[in-house]
Amino acid sequence: MNMSNTNIIRYNELVRDYVPASKSTIWRWCRSGVFPKPVQLGPRAIGWRYEDVQEWLDSREDVE
Repeated sequence: MNMSNTNIIRYNELVRDYVPASKSTIWRWCRSGVFPKPVQLGPRAIGWRYEDVQEWLDSREDVE
């Protein structure tokens, strides 16, 4: 798990280490409020806050 870049998880790391879902599924979840919204890192770069993703994963464990 890479915790560099102020605890931001980029898309490739997100699907590799945390949420094995397609890009369209993740965006659908973001639009519907199921998954945390990404943060803009630059003109063409986004990422997710580690804390937000971890909180989402913890809430999913409670459901299962």
